[in-house]
Amino acid sequence: MDVLVLEDDAYTREFFIMLLHDVPGVTNVMDTSSSKDAINLAQYHHPDLILLDIELINDDLNGMEVAKQIYSFDQEAYLVFLTAHSQYAISSFAVHPYSYILKPIVIEEFKAIVKEIADKIKEKDMQSDHALVVAFGHKRDFILKDDIAFISVSGKQTIINAKTGQWATYKPLEELEKQLNHDFVRVHRSFLVNIKQVKTIKEVYDRTYEIELRDYPQKIPISRNAYRKYKHRFN
Repeated sequence: MDVLVLEDDAYTREFFIMLLHDVPGVTNVMDTSSSKDAINLAQYHHPDLILLDIELINDDLNGMEVAKQIYSFDQEAYLVFLTAHSQYAISSFAVHPYSYILKPIVIEEFKAIVKEIADKIKEKDMQSDHALVVAFGHKRDFILKDDIAFISVSGKQTIINAKTGQWATYKPLEELEKQLNHDFVRVHRSFLVNIKQVKTIKEVYDRTYEIELRDYPQKIPISRNAYRKYKHRFN
């Protein structure tokens, strides 16, 4: 589970990070003291859980306003507010927070809430073993892995080409590769291909090859190293 922490006090932020790393299921923690950075990190990385301090000193926005901006493009992330003042509780429900923790926090209660969310994320991931979860904009789509023909890089975006359509995401090709199974191979620095979708491999000129897919007109380049490494799998 990926976690984003927005907390303006450096000591408190480090304390939260330490507690988070003690919770099973937490794999990555991003942190910032800036509202702007928190919004950018949320938009680019789509963390599963976002912990937000509401009172941000010397900042243009408070944690509640940050949550509203994040909620406008990502309604799937779990939002948990952290504050010393209870008067924010009612207004926080505009962004459907999962929980509201008062400072000073009770460590075991804090960990219990994070663990509860981690378990929910794990359950959702188990349901998607056969699907790739793609977050873009305000929604997340589930794409069956067997339906994916190839994945390519286009500028800052990664394009997923499947029988059911085409998706764009900001997730790097390397990150998507880790979520796929052994049927997908990296044939080029900008291409991942589903071996099941490969029709033929042709030499276009001296030791330069391209892949022809079963149901797609687009030809996929394959590097010489990848050809030597995977050619036995294409037969």
